[in-house]
Amino acid sequence: MHELSIAQSILSIAEKSVPQNSKEKVVAVSLKIGELSSIETEALLFAFDAIKSNTILETAELKIEMLPGEAVCNSCNNVFHLSSYATSCPNCNSYSVSITKGKEMKIVSITMEY
Repeated sequence: MHELSIAQSILSIAEKSVPQNSKEKVVAVSLKIGELSSIETEALLFAFDAIKSNTILETAELKIEMLPGEAVCNSCNNVFHLSSYATSCPNCNSYSVSITKGKEMKIVSITMEY
């Protein structure tokens, strides 16, 4: 389950963003995850909850915004929503497509409070 290593990376990034000896706690980490990223969001939430104990993220919540997949057809230049791999262009039925969006995962904000 690669979601555990992703959760560990999120935890590490958030911990490094807090100045040492700070009295602030991280209360939320907001992510944008592409629907083609192969990240299982429920598994990521579970893994994050399992490893955040006794850290500055102990009470933090992961907030996930899903980003739609998008592709452009290499045959007819049609841009379309791509919800899974091996999908043909709805305009010309070509399978020669280039994915332009939907494979990313980004931490967009870390919310802290005293």
